Amino acid sequence: MKTPKKPTELQASYHAMVDSVEAFVVQEGKSLKQAFKAAEEKLEDASELSKEKIQHASRYLKDNLRFWGETVEGVTDAYKDQIQFDIAYVNNSIWSKLQSIAKTNSAELMEFTRTLKEEAQSVRTAEHLGAHQEHNQWASEHALWLDEIEFWKKDHEQALTKLMDIEKALKQQSTSLFEHAQVIQALANIDHKHEEIMANAEHDPSSEVFKVADEKEVAVHNKERKIHTQHSEFHHEVKTHHFKIMAMINMLDKEMRKV
Repeated sequence: MKTPKKPTELQASYHAMVDSVEAFVVQEGKSLKQAFKAAEEKLEDASELSKEKIQHASRYLKDNLRFWGETVEGVTDAYKDQIQFDIAYVNNSIWSKLQSIAKTNSAELMEFTRTLKEEAQSVRTAEHLGAHQEHNQWASEHALWLDEIEFWKKDHEQALTKLMDIEKALKQQSTSLFEHAQVIQALANIDHKHEEIMANAEHDPSSEVFKVADEKEVAVHNKERKIHTQHSEFHHEVKTHHFKIMAMINMLDKEMRKV
């Protein structure tokens, strides 16, 4: 002999809801609406059942009664299989109580069923209205996004052209850096030559040749000082520009790798 399975919390909530609604309708003469409200309050006070399960059971029972009311008046066992109850929820005792609730006042059951249908339709209409509004909003956003994408595609085309120009400019700057390095090297060679002339004059002060050469370099050195100052300023400008360009390129490279 098989041992009956212990009902789940949801099944227990459903059975308790049926018992309570039947008691309020049959014994106390409450309307179905009043009975459901009273049953929910009664069961919520019972600590052994969660509020969530009670609300679920209440909705499930309302759906069952609505289906019952929509079928035909005077539902009998012949319609039991047609009512879409979870078989685990329905036994002979529960079925009898459902019949008792339904037969207490057929007119009220029909009215209760109609009210539930209207409430369900109202909820559905509200949901549809909300969906329509969202669809309209989304359609506007989609149109805006598509327009923006077209602008971005044009921006990309312009950016690619600019990048090619930037590549050319960088190559030209590389050539300029090479030329700048050659000039600096030439200046360094001139300085080195001047150092040799001064060293000769210092080592042999009696040499007229070294003395004349050293005196000529005084005027040349004054000119070199001006040239060095100019190249110092130019080099600083090149350095500042280089660091700025490299920072921008590195930032662009990092941003592009994020996409």
